[in-house]
Amino acid sequence: MTSESASPVRVRFAPSPTGYLHVGGVRTAIFNWLFARHHKGSFVLRIDDTDVKRHIEEAVQVILDGMKWVGLDWDEGPGKEGAYGPYFQSQRMDLYREAAKKLEASGRAVWLKKERKGELPAWKIEKLKKAGKWDEELAKAQDDPRPALYFKLHQGDPAPIGFKDGVWGDYSVPPELLPDLVIMRADGTPTYNFASVVDDAAMKITHIVRGEDHLANTAKQIPIFEALGAPVPQFAHLPMIHNEKGQKISKRRDPVAVTLYQACGLLPEGVFNFLALLGWSPGDNREVLSKEELVASFGLDRINKSPAQFALKRKGDPAPDATDKERVQWLNASLPGSKIEWMSGEYLKRLSAGECLDAAKPFMKAAGYALEARDPEWLLGVVKLGQERARTLQQLADCVRLFFVAPTEYDEKAVAKFLKKKDGLSVLRTCRETLAGVDWHTEAIKAALEGLATQGELKFGAVAQPIRVALAGSAVSPPIHDTLFLLGKEESLRRMDAALEKCA
Repeated sequence: MTSESASPVRVRFAPSPTGYLHVGGVRTAIFNWLFARHHKGSFVLRIDDTDVKRHIEEAVQVILDGMKWVGLDWDEGPGKEGAYGPYFQSQRMDLYREAAKKLEASGRAVWLKKERKGELPAWKIEKLKKAGKWDEELAKAQDDPRPALYFKLHQGDPAPIGFKDGVWGDYSVPPELLPDLVIMRADGTPTYNFASVVDDAAMKITHIVRGEDHLANTAKQIPIFEALGAPVPQFAHLPMIHNEKGQKISKRRDPVAVTLYQACGLLPEGVFNFLALLGWSPGDNREVLSKEELVASFGLDRINKSPAQFALKRKGDPAPDATDKERVQWLNASLPGSKIEWMSGEYLKRLSAGECLDAAKPFMKAAGYALEARDPEWLLGVVKLGQERARTLQQLADCVRLFFVAPTEYDEKAVAKFLKKKDGLSVLRTCRETLAGVDWHTEAIKAALEGLATQGELKFGAVAQPIRVALAGSAVSPPIHDTLFLLGKEESLRRMDAALEKCA
């Protein structure tokens, strides 16, 4: 598939406002955006909202907010009107009616009422859907007692419909999967395949880049383009996205809503980079690429036909009826060790301390940390320590908890290992007495602790770990001298005293 064309490249992303923004949809939007930017073309955002029964008003804003969060902008679309608007299908009904009349006048479309051949059982419908043989539009038309407008896909004897795809090469759909197509329902609303063609033609879309599940739709749509006398765009169909079990990602089983990843504190730049590499690569083993690098390298010729893998380190599966809060908790537990978490961490490292603090503040406030009364320089120091250990903003907020909340309980394993064994309590007591007389800055603290280790012929960890348990309630914290310094002398000594009393 080449991008050479007499007309400038124009691509579109056309989500339906029926719920959340799906990570698979965002991957499709990113590929379209990169293709448009690479060829200095236009990226159009169109809201396909003709299905009134499934339209959720709030979902439009969710789509817009999700795209902005991940870093996608559009040249034409909602809030950025252009020459081919409006960009909501619900506002373009006159165009569909006009195109339908044109097809009817030419004899390619006729109003028919097809009788039902008996109600299919639910299991049969599900089986047909899985096999890609269920025609939802035809089923709806047959449900309605009024006639619907059918488009004659074939002129003469039914035959396969083939086309050249930018990913799959020569592709054809057999005629038995291509019956005459409902294009206008009895209630006067257009079906997906018809409205999409009318809009793509009117908006002068040159390339349609979308999911592999639309291959059969493309075979249905090409004859409509031709019957309307419109240029047929070039098509490229992206591979499916599978989870780590090799299953197609599903909203019932997998965390597919972009808002979940945002709520976990993944860096949007990392999510963008990760999704851009789902099914495509620059071909030189690079993985962390800026948007500019992605734009410069992007081409449809490097899209892989094999399913792309979106792998998590999942702890079981979320419950089917899990709330969004429960899904976020499940996802936070399944991110560590995954590629998307690693990618987020790479971008987190690149932030300045100030940028990191600004990004982390919502997560820190949600955790109940009182930030307003804190010295700005102190906050920067705390966030910098968390930034070195975290890969998401939620992890960063968890990492710095000890600076805002003193432990009231202590991890039993840490207490047993570092306080109850090898004279840990005695070491902690000695450290407390020594630190009480130290001038409170990081180098003096570090020197005092190293001196105690040398004097007692101990490894540094044998000195640091008992203090860490006293300060954090666990065996994990940032470097101990930095932790002590930022907690302050008074608070550090108070926590050591509390641990000595409680764990003795």
